[in-house]
Amino acid sequence: MSATMAVMLPPSRISQFLSDRAVQDGAFAALIVLARIPANLGTAGAAAGLALMCLYAALRIDQCREALLRCRWQLAYPIVALVSIAWAVQPLVTGRAAVQMAVTAFAGLLLSQAVRPRAVLAGLFCAFAGYTVISFLVGHTRPDGVTEAPALFGLGGEAKNYFADSAATGALLAVAMLAASLERRAFGWAAGLAGIAVVCILATEQARSAGAVASLALGGALLVLLLALRMRSLALKAGAAAVLVAGLCLGAIFFEQLLEIVQQMSSKDAGLTGRGYLWYRAQFIIAERPWLGTGYFGFWTPTNPDAVGLWRHFDIRQEGTAFSFHNSYIQTIVETGYLGLAVLVGTWLAGTLALLRRFVLTRSLPTCFWLAYLTMELSKSPVEPIRPAALVAPTVMLFAALGFGWFPAARAPESA
Repeated sequence: MSATMAVMLPPSRISQFLSDRAVQDGAFAALIVLARIPANLGTAGAAAGLALMCLYAALRIDQCREALLRCRWQLAYPIVALVSIAWAVQPLVTGRAAVQMAVTAFAGLLLSQAVRPRAVLAGLFCAFAGYTVISFLVGHTRPDGVTEAPALFGLGGEAKNYFADSAATGALLAVAMLAASLERRAFGWAAGLAGIAVVCILATEQARSAGAVASLALGGALLVLLLALRMRSLALKAGAAAVLVAGLCLGAIFFEQLLEIVQQMSSKDAGLTGRGYLWYRAQFIIAERPWLGTGYFGFWTPTNPDAVGLWRHFDIRQEGTAFSFHNSYIQTIVETGYLGLAVLVGTWLAGTLALLRRFVLTRSLPTCFWLAYLTMELSKSPVEPIRPAALVAPTVMLFAALGFGWFPAARAPESA
């Protein structure tokens, strides 16, 4: 076939489909998080995830500029982590982890500025819900550390709390996709999505993570409420946003009482499976370097005697650098001091307020999802390490949620 004839022929449907920018955004969203969900992918998964993040950025130079301009405040904590190399106890460890975390965070911000936000949600749904459903059907379990009851874990062998978080994310995404299907009157798809949502909820419960179940109940209820209100008047949505802010403030004030209720309902011990001792020891560690910390990711290393002592106390092998203080704020203070904590909490507040503003001004379904997701994650932050980390799917999601608040509110309601 001559070159002239080839040019005259119309492009195939497959090539047209693959060249669609929305399809590419959804595919990259799915592949990036899927590379970082299964724990047994290890270094290969980390390398694949990093390569996908860099490739996506290279293909979206215009989007990179928009993310840097619109979401610049959300880059404050990654910058603090990078700067902490200057005072880090382990500068090489801190430098490597800070660079990887900054790339991961920027990948989330880049996805948040995709032209078709619903395409990104569709890709994330395929990754999280698909992985959860397969893991649920395979049904791998191991004894829970508290009750010895069989706890479901992911197909990739990740820890129960991490798998529970992925399953809960899949449930929220399924509800969002269900709402989109009902909006289009695609009732067949809606029925299937309802079934997937139920499976994801069951998987979250069977992972035996009380925090994940409680936070999913909170995030799910909020998502349903936001979806019901998104077509209402600005005044009504503004009032709902004010009530939400007040509720979050009350939740923070009475967190200890709410935590006791969750413990009683889930048969958790008063020490939260060792967390109490971790938090007690952290007080002395923080006192040594209160304002700047040890440097990002600079505590849980085999050369740190304090870390080795805690690993031995909990009977964890020394190379288990994925261990944490199981508290986002304590972990942040240990690593980047009170300076880092102030920057982190400030960026979280800014992103949350920006999302609430979008909710009031638009009819955006993705805004409802990201608000619910952010609420689900931050509600666990006092008992889980919900914070920027290197090359993990929750960090991509966290920054995508925070960044979407800065997505232009003037875009068409059906796409934004």
